[in-house]
Amino acid sequence: MEMKYLGSEISKLRAELGMSQNELAKNICTQSTISRIEAGEVYPAIDTLLKIALKLQVPVEYFIEMLFHKNVLESERLIKEIEFHLKEHNYNKVILIIKQNKTDTNNNWLNLYLEHILQITRYNLKIITSEECISELKSIVNFSNQTTIQFRFLHIKIYNTIANVYGENGESQKSLYYYNKILKEHMHKNYTDHKIYETLITVLFNKCKTLYDIQDFDAALETANKGIQKSKETSYVFLVGKFFYYKAQCLEKKNAPLAEIKEVYKQALFFFEFLELPFYIRAIKLNKKQFLD
Repeated sequence: MEMKYLGSEISKLRAELGMSQNELAKNICTQSTISRIEAGEVYPAIDTLLKIALKLQVPVEYFIEMLFHKNVLESERLIKEIEFHLKEHNYNKVILIIKQNKTDTNNNWLNLYLEHILQITRYNLKIITSEECISELKSIVNFSNQTTIQFRFLHIKIYNTIANVYGENGESQKSLYYYNKILKEHMHKNYTDHKIYETLITVLFNKCKTLYDIQDFDAALETANKGIQKSKETSYVFLVGKFFYYKAQCLEKKNAPLAEIKEVYKQALFFFEFLELPFYIRAIKLNKKQFLD
């Protein structure tokens, strides 16, 4: 068993909730026992593990998976492989991977994750319509165990996908409803696991783009500024160049001073170059060269 991995995961989940070892141990065991479990020195009893899972608001099968050698690390590898091919738009490859791996009935969370990704790929390959995709995604959220679906913030990712599909099909208000729902419920919270901020900042960017597309430039500018601020606060800077780009476009539409527009486009270019994003470097140099002198 990956005993140290189990202990590390318990420690991480506890920290995400802002909970001390003493608080986690209350009515379960001693603080020293929690400390030894997190250090990977002892196996927790099954009843102890169940109580820990309930307190940490995660499905107990995730921990049981580790106890019975269900290869958690292999699941992590699988997720990384799928997400790589998604970024490359290799949708047929993603479907093939899912078909080869969706067999473990003991890992409910992984199956929900794979089902979510399957619907995205089927939609992008035009195997299903946008309406069918949204219906399937809503079913995943509504008819799944809520503790399981909320693990690793999968429900947020699914709602973001629903919003994206609405937006791609011209239903901007429905799209904004879901973006705002996510941000209202989660953006104000202090999560210690910064992976959640990757998702939330992505939602902010999608909202900014949607607002710009419907020509609500004031709201788009406000959202871009919030995205820049949150990117700096969380050190998740992958989208910060795009936020600066949309901010500059909003300033153009609002007839802001030329010097201000130029400065913001230059900041966008700086981050595109820093992050080595050749597509965006070429695009800004080609389309906005008049502002880069």
